Amino acid sequence: MAGLFVHAGLHLSSTKLQLVEIFSAPDEVRLENLNEALFTEPVKFKLDNENKVLTQLQTAFDQMRQQKPIRSTTISFSLPLDLFYITQLPYDNTLLHRDILEEFKWEFSILYPFIAPEEMSLQYLEVERNMVFTKNTAIVYGIERKYLKIFQRFCEQNNLKLGYVDNAHLASERALALSDSFIKQGLRLSVFIAKESLSNILTLDGKIIAQKVYALKSQTDIRQFIEQDITPSKTRNIMKGLVQAGYITGDDLTESYIDSLGNKIGISFIEFNPFDKITPLKKIKESTLFTNKFNSFSAAAGITYRIG
Repeated sequence: MAGLFVHAGLHLSSTKLQLVEIFSAPDEVRLENLNEALFTEPVKFKLDNENKVLTQLQTAFDQMRQQKPIRSTTISFSLPLDLFYITQLPYDNTLLHRDILEEFKWEFSILYPFIAPEEMSLQYLEVERNMVFTKNTAIVYGIERKYLKIFQRFCEQNNLKLGYVDNAHLASERALALSDSFIKQGLRLSVFIAKESLSNILTLDGKIIAQKVYALKSQTDIRQFIEQDITPSKTRNIMKGLVQAGYITGDDLTESYIDSLGNKIGISFIEFNPFDKITPLKKIKESTLFTNKFNSFSAAAGITYRIG
């Protein structure tokens, strides 16, 4: 994060908006703004119209700006897991990029026939064959363009430039990679728990090799889905004993819950601090958000750190 710049990131969940703003200078990176605003009613992207979502977002954003002005002219967004369609597909690395995208568009039209291909924005992450997956694959991420238009409109009405848009767990992974708790070597499991979704990411020697998102009917599903992703199957050579570190983050997780979940699964989860490598202003360092809820800001921090 070398250079001189100001950048802000917003993490949006169904219940609140979180803000992280940093200032980077050659000698340090400062945490200049840390805030959150609760929505008066849950944001329902898939049910509410665009104008209602924009109004909810604007109200929460104005509330935070009244407490402290936001200096950055560029805003990036970390979005709820359930807005993304994520799947892992075979990958032919001899094809051109555009041909690969066309192949994935066709695959998505089969997997998600209720969405017109032109209404979906796709990106993919290459995964070379490894100790877990014996064939080249790609993790393919899709999001409906109508959601991206909401954030473009939001930026326009606030005279801001839209930076990056990512799913909450991928954003959080960027913050994890910059924390003191991060272990690059070996196989590790990262868990992101939201109110109605769970995301598991497997990383090998610092590179993401799998991400799977589950809809949660109840909190009792969490243990089952985590264990499922670290159990051998026809497509993956993995077992719990190979996982060298486990990390956890999400919306308002308690220490007692993290300990209980880890004991049941047999993995000691690390509740990492996304602000290890940056210097908070004194007022922020003394705030409850920083001292008690730092882990819940991993997605907002991670999308803020994505500057190039």
